[in-house]
Amino acid sequence: MVTGMKFRGLTGAVVDGSIRDTPQIGRLQFPVFSRGVAPSTTIGHYRFAGVNVPVTCAGVRVNAGDIITADEDGVAVVERAHAAEVLKKAQELDNTEHSMLPFIEKFRSLKEAVAKFGRI
Repeated sequence: MVTGMKFRGLTGAVVDGSIRDTPQIGRLQFPVFSRGVAPSTTIGHYRFAGVNVPVTCAGVRVNAGDIITADEDGVAVVERAHAAEVLKKAQELDNTEHSMLPFIEKFRSLKEAVAKFGRI
């Protein structure tokens, strides 16, 4: 399935379920984010919903045009209309987290870091 998606021009997949064949997926360099890994086949376990139609994945509504971002920590869906404000907030959080690292290393106190930055 990943081979078919990749060669049809898709750039990644989010699966609201488990996947298999992760070594082969890795060799294809096609990012797939899922709930887990399972040895079962996909035959009869999925359905094609259409192209550019709304879907719900892990309880989150996803619409055509939404921005999907993912990494090892999880998947986020951002409505295109809110992209600029979400990006700004994400950059602020990233800056705060990176500013905290030297503070924690210097003072060796998570309590003081929370007091100064409001989070860890």
